[in-house]
Amino acid sequence: MKARLTFLAVAAVLLAAGAALAGDIHEKYGDHSVFELSPYAGTTVWSDDIGLDDDLLFGGRAAVRFLPFFALEGTYGYTSTNLAGNDAADVDVHHIGIDAVFDLRPSATVNPYLTAGWAQLRLADDPRAGRDIKPHGWEAGAGVKIRLGGDAVNNRSLRLDVRDVMTDLVGGMPNHGDVTHNWLVSAGLTFGFGRGSRDSDGDGVRDRDDACPGTPAGATVDARGCPADSDGDGVYDGLDQCPDTPRGATVDARGCPSDSDGDGVYDGLDQCPDTPRGAAVNDAGCPQDSDGDGVYDGLDECPDTPANLQVDESGCPIVVDEVQEELLDMGTLRTSDIRFKTGSAELQDQSLEILDRIGKTLQDWPMLRLEVGGHTDSQGSAEFNRKLSQARAEAVRDYILKHFPDVDPSRLTAVGYGESQPVADNGTAAGRAQNRRVEFKVLNPDEVRKVIRTRRTLQR
Repeated sequence: MKARLTFLAVAAVLLAAGAALAGDIHEKYGDHSVFELSPYAGTTVWSDDIGLDDDLLFGGRAAVRFLPFFALEGTYGYTSTNLAGNDAADVDVHHIGIDAVFDLRPSATVNPYLTAGWAQLRLADDPRAGRDIKPHGWEAGAGVKIRLGGDAVNNRSLRLDVRDVMTDLVGGMPNHGDVTHNWLVSAGLTFGFGRGSRDSDGDGVRDRDDACPGTPAGATVDARGCPADSDGDGVYDGLDQCPDTPRGATVDARGCPSDSDGDGVYDGLDQCPDTPRGAAVNDAGCPQDSDGDGVYDGLDECPDTPANLQVDESGCPIVVDEVQEELLDMGTLRTSDIRFKTGSAELQDQSLEILDRIGKTLQDWPMLRLEVGGHTDSQGSAEFNRKLSQARAEAVRDYILKHFPDVDPSRLTAVGYGESQPVADNGTAAGRAQNRRVEFKVLNPDEVRKVIRTRRTLQR
């Protein structure tokens, strides 16, 4: 009874250890059984020194398979025999072993194996000692499993086994202290069960059942091992840091949508992806212009501008002053209010106001192209006056371009005419004063005339 209990305890320990470790160890390897049971029957070939008659042997083995080629196995065998030459002296022998089993061809139909481990022979109530005798030591053996059916997990095999139980003789036995060799030859069946299959992608579904074996780590999968993408953005659930992205939106590697123009409509859904920042947009991401003045809502500082009014870049109606009116109506603006230091191209401060108004006109009327013409009186040489007038025209141009950087330089040219185009008599002081002037001439009058029709409706 004690031998049976010992065997059951060993088997229970092996089964518990296998259940605890199989999930971790088997992941590296293919499908195979985790547990194996092997009932068997056979015969004993005892050493002469142990002094027993050879007889039939019955028993079973329970194994935990850690790898396709390696298992730990507990063995219990029983035989009822007699002392050699004394049929009246009955002896019950219990064989207990714990062995490592190495399969040499685990996936083949014919699978040879080697085994080795610890063993004990308990001779119950041996008449020679009047008590149980328990010689123990090592055992080693070999065998073959011939698969009869099933798969790599739930397999059935014919098992043939032979092993040498090498025990030390103990007190009460002949040749006390010697090592004996006792052969156990058996045949039986092995039944495998319990799956030990790897999970290569670590998604919790074994490779055997995984319909999507290459799932990225961390992705949420269904019972078949396939990842889900609830919002359809191409980033799997479990990896998607923005799981409720609207369908069609462009996302990054984290599954989060982008909004390049910052208008609140995600890229991929935005039909106007280059909307200026600050403009109000509709659901399609396109800017709106409620008053139709060409300046988008949200950027329009005068959102209720009446139709047909010319507006500036802020969306407010342009107020036309007398400088703009003369320039646009006549195509030319002649002024002596732009003053320079005597004999110099250095502008005086009283000139800046009108220059600012000219610059504002260029800014408000982006189609307008002007020539800055410099003129002098006849005092001094003609060559000197030409160079001076050119320098003064360029000084005017430079000032406007510096203070109104939005004006394209190609819209403003400078020409020095010197004393060649007088408008008054150079023989009088008053005439010479009129001849020292700057003229602004419209270079594209036809284009400007198209705008003049609208000008008549502008606010004053």
